[in-house]
Amino acid sequence: MRNSVLVAIGGGIGSLSRYEVGQWFALFHPWPPLATLAINVSGCFIISILHFVSGPSERIYLGPRARLFLLIGFCGGYTTFSTFSLLSLDAIRQHKWLDTCANILLSHVLCLVAAWLGYLLSTPFAVSLVKTSRFLRRKRLARARH
Repeated sequence: MRNSVLVAIGGGIGSLSRYEVGQWFALFHPWPPLATLAINVSGCFIISILHFVSGPSERIYLGPRARLFLLIGFCGGYTTFSTFSLLSLDAIRQHKWLDTCANILLSHVLCLVAAWLGYLLSTPFAVSLVKTSRFLRRKRLARARH
């Protein structure tokens, strides 16, 4: 039961984040697939970093509940593959072939690149975070001794 609650809360936060990002993009660009594309690309980047940094054999192990909350809950609520599919289908139905191809091609290529970048950055990020954490802990212990 607790796991379901974690996924639901993470999903709610992810969905609200997706909504806000979509609203922000609508202010600057009238092409609806652009917001969905940005959300899917950033979602692929986020889920990749979280997955590769926080696994059981990695330097920063968040634990199974935190991973449920972040990877399944937040990222699942945040990314919008179903919206991507619907927008693509609507573009096909309206015979907007250039929009359809651009949306499908850009989404797949950029999301794959974002996931790859997340993977590449996850190890240096984890090492840097661990070093910073250890440094701050030593500094706090040194202050406590004085």
